[in-house]
Order: sequence, then C-alpha cells, then structure tokens
Amino acid sequence: MNYSPAKNLVLFFLGLIIVGTVLLSLPVAHNFNFGSFSFITNLFTSVSAVCVTGLSTVNIGEWYSIFGQLIILLLVQFGGMGYMFVSTVVTLLLGSVTLKDRRIMQDIFDISSFGSLKKLILKAFFFVLATEFTGAVLLTFVFLKDFSFLKAAYLGIFYSVMAFCNAGFSFFNNSLVEFANKPILLYVISFLVIFGRLGFFVIVDIYDTYKEKRLHFSTHTKVILSMSAIITFFAFILFLFSDAFRGRGVFYSINSAFFQSVGSRTAGFYSMPVTLFSEFTKTLLLFLMSLGSSPASTAGGVKLTTLALVFVFIRSVLKGDDDFILLKRRVPAESVRRALAIFIIFFVSITFFSTVLVLLESCLEPFAVVFEVVSAFATAGLSLGITPDLSFAGKILIIIAMISGRIGILTILIFMLNPAAKRKSIKYPESKILVG
Repeated sequence: MNYSPAKNLVLFFLGLIIVGTVLLSLPVAHNFNFGSFSFITNLFTSVSAVCVTGLSTVNIGEWYSIFGQLIILLLVQFGGMGYMFVSTVVTLLLGSVTLKDRRIMQDIFDISSFGSLKKLILKAFFFVLATEFTGAVLLTFVFLKDFSFLKAAYLGIFYSVMAFCNAGFSFFNNSLVEFANKPILLYVISFLVIFGRLGFFVIVDIYDTYKEKRLHFSTHTKVILSMSAIITFFAFILFLFSDAFRGRGVFYSINSAFFQSVGSRTAGFYSMPVTLFSEFTKTLLLFLMSLGSSPASTAGGVKLTTLALVFVFIRSVLKGDDDFILLKRRVPAESVRRALAIFIIFFVSITFFSTVLVLLESCLEPFAVVFEVVSAFATAGLSLGITPDLSFAGKILIIIAMISGRIGILTILIFMLNPAAKRKSIKYPESKILVG
C-alpha cells in the first residue's frame, strides 16, 4: 500500500488531535476546582496545541492538572516538529515510497538525493533537542528567583518548548506581562521563537556552511534571514514608538518592544497586553500575524519565501521582465505561480472565516472577531480577549480555521508539486482580457 506524504500529513494531525482530545478528557487531566468537564474545551485545547496556535478558552495552568499540562506539552512538541517526520519517517516505516513521492520530498526539502534525507532529519532533530534543552536550562535559572527548583525547572521546560514551537500557551493569565522587567527571560524566549521560526533546515544549512567552510548560504537561507530581519525590525520600530510604551523608560521600552516584535507575530507571547495598543497598531498587527516564517519551521502564516516570490512577481510585471529574479538567481515560473496561489488562498480563506464568524458572533466587536480569525488561521495565538466568549459554533469555526491554517496550505502545495498530475492536452484559442 502506498502512503503519500499528503495523506500522512492529514492523518497525522487529525490522529494527534483525536488522541489529545481523548487524553485531555480523562478525569486525571483536570483540576475540577476551577471548572467542570467540557468536551469542546478539551477539543479546542487539543487543536490549538497540535496546531501550535496557543489560543485557549481557559487558563491551562488552572484548568488542567500536571498530567493534562504534560499532554498539552507533548501535543505542542509533536505538532510543532512532527510534520517533517510525516512525509519521511512515517512513510519509510509504514509503506513503500514510490518514485513520485521521492521526487515530491526532494522538492519540498530541497535536497539532491532521497538518501540524504535521513541525515537531514537527524541533524534537524538533534538541533531541536539541543536548542530546547539549552533554553530550558537558562529559563530555569531565571524562574528560580520566584519559584522552587522543581517548579522553576518545570516552567523552564514548558516555556522552552512553547517558545521554540511558537505556541503561546502560558501558565499565567496575562502571558508574560508580570515578567516584563526580566530582560533575560524575554530575550531567551525571543531567541527560542526566532530559532523555531527560521526552520530546521535553515539552521542546518547555516551549520553546514560554517562546518564545511563554504562561501555562501543557499538562496533559500538568504531569503529567510533577510526577510526575517526586515520584518522583525519593522515590527520593533512599530512597537517602540507606540503609545503603550510612552513614559515606561528607555530600557523597558526597548526590551518589551523587541519581545513584542518577535513574540506577537507567530508565537502569541506578549509582555504588554495587546488591548493597550492603539487601533492603528492593532491593525498593523493583523498583517504582521499573517506573516509566518520559513517552510519546515514551527510557525504558521504566509511563509516568507512565498511573500518574497509575490514581491518578485510584482516587480517583474512592473518592469516588464520575462524572468523572475531573486538575489541574482532566476526563479522557476512554476514556483512563482505556486506562491501566488498560496498567497491568494490564504487571504481568501481569512476573508471567508472572518465573514462567517462575524455573522455567528454578532454580539462581539467585529474587529476583535477578525483579529481572532487571523490569529487562528495564521497560528499566531494572540487574542483581544474574546476566545472564552465565543459561542459553540464560533469555537468550532476557530477550530476549523486553526487546522486549515496549519495543514491546508502545505497540503495544497504538496498536491501542486505532484509531477505526475495529468495535464490537459487540449489547447483553447487565446483571448485577451483587459486588466488594471
């Protein structure tokens, strides 16, 4: 039996969500002093964890027991990094790999041979464990000032995994607002988020470049690093000069603005409540949340490579160029078409989900509803505080949005990469249509 990567991807995420929901529904997973059993709450939490979103209808530090919190931790870990094993390890273990699937995997992971994929996966896996372990140790020392060693170690592990996997779950009601005066914690979490956002294979490429003393990074790595730096700098300036930081001190503003620029975009962490920002800042934050990061990373949203190719397409059209040039390299037209398709599908999906949820939640502020949809579909995890107030139908819609945002675009991409897809041999007459 042939198990295609696309099928494995869907089955993996759906299976993980079902298992997570069942485990979170066990009595041992709950702290019933803070609420009664709720299936929709457990389903919502499981989906949010697997999709590394971080949206929650309850405070997981109070609602769930240690067992339940550990289940959420594992769901985030597998959801954040597990998909790269879906199309490789699972395929290798469960079934034969056809020549078509091998070519698809080579395109997705940008490798010259299928045999080198195992080594790539092992390097990425080692990088994940090493990064999360280092982050957990550093965060443990920070938390030691306020908690016992066991509690500090537990929080260190929890937040290290959450930060690296870009999932904004928190034990505290206001994320990390009460730690805004602890710059070490803010910067450790920020860099964990950045490493997870860059993508496993970008880090591997950086490591291999210096180890093998190569002169240049791959074009993919250059695009990710440059786009990430530009967007982070723009977001940093945006937050630094926002009204919320006025009169709070230079160092506090710089530290918190940097943390907001990193954590708000895809991870869902914040040291300043989003509700304190002006409407202008929150509107720009809608677009920032939509911008994800590298393919094969833990972040969602529109991938930066997709965004770069959209810019390349626009520039080529305006200049009248026949070729698509990026960093002095010609990009295949097929890649540009895929990027445009993904870009359009992403924002059409957000428009659809936003329209439906606004109709369902007519009692809530429309802007807050749209903000919730963008956060869910881009797996950003930020909210204007309406998540617990959503109706049953509203929660189901957000669940669908989180799942679609996490696996929908990638699944579509895999199908579009299918080299064996049959093309119609019929050629229709050409007709010109006015545009502009």
